[in-house]
Amino acid sequence: MKKILIIFIFFLLGISANAVTNQSIIEEEVGWKDRLGDEINKSSLIIDKDGIEQNLEAILDKTKPTVFIFAYYTCPKLCTFLLDGAAEVVLAVNKIRPGLDYNLITLSFDPTDIPEYSQAKEVKYSEDLEKNESWRFFTGSEESIKSIADSVGFKFVKDGDEFAHPSGIIILTKHGRVSRYLSGVLFDKKDFKLALLEASDGVIGNSSISDKVLLYCYGFDPIGRKYALKALNVIKLGGVLTLLLIGVFMFFMWFKKKGGTSK
Repeated sequence: MKKILIIFIFFLLGISANAVTNQSIIEEEVGWKDRLGDEINKSSLIIDKDGIEQNLEAILDKTKPTVFIFAYYTCPKLCTFLLDGAAEVVLAVNKIRPGLDYNLITLSFDPTDIPEYSQAKEVKYSEDLEKNESWRFFTGSEESIKSIADSVGFKFVKDGDEFAHPSGIIILTKHGRVSRYLSGVLFDKKDFKLALLEASDGVIGNSSISDKVLLYCYGFDPIGRKYALKALNVIKLGGVLTLLLIGVFMFFMWFKKKGGTSK
C-alpha cells in the first residue's frame, strides 16, 4: 500500500519535474555510471553540521563498510522520499546498526546548501536511532561534490532551481570501494542486509551463520537491481545437506547395529 501511495504521489507531483527538458542531456548526463570496484574520492574536503572541513579519509571508519547517499537538502520531492526510504530500511535491519556496524553518510550535491541544513537533517533522521548510533550529513563545495560524485558514478545536472539526478544508495567496502548500487527510494530489507554482508565479506554486526548461508544462496541481479536466488548454489547447498543427513543416518544405523551385536 505504501509503495502504491508513493508512486501515486510521484504521479501527482510530476516525476518529470525531476528531469531536464532536453532528453539527450538526461541520457548522457543524468543517472548512474557503473563504478563497481572503484574507490570513492577520499581526499576532497566536505563540511559537517558544525562547519568543520574534513575529507572522507578522516571521516570514515576504515573497519566498517559504508552506506553513502547523495541528496540535496532543499529538494522538494525525490530526495525526501529517498531519505525516508533509507531511514525505513535502516530501522528495519535491527541486527546491523549505523555508526556501530557501518558508516551512514549523506552528502548534499547542491553547493549552496549550508551546515545548518545538515544539522536540521541530522536531527530529524537521528530521532529514531539509539544514542550510540549515527547518521551524518555533509555539504561541500562544487569542486568537492563533483570529484566525489564522479568517483562513484553519480551523474546529475542543474535544472533551473532544482537538479535532475538519479535516486539510490551506494554501498562501499571498508576500503571505500563501490560494492553495490541499490536504486530507487524504497529498499528491500533483504537487499540492504545482503549488500552490507557482501561489502563486509559476510562478517558484520550480529550476523549469523544463517546470514552467510543467505549470502551464498543469493546473487545480485544487475538488471533488476535486486538480489535473487542463485539456483545452482541452492542445489549445491541442498546436495550437501542431503549428504550430511545420509551420513548421520548411516552412523546412527551403524551405531545401533554395533550396540545390538555387543549384547
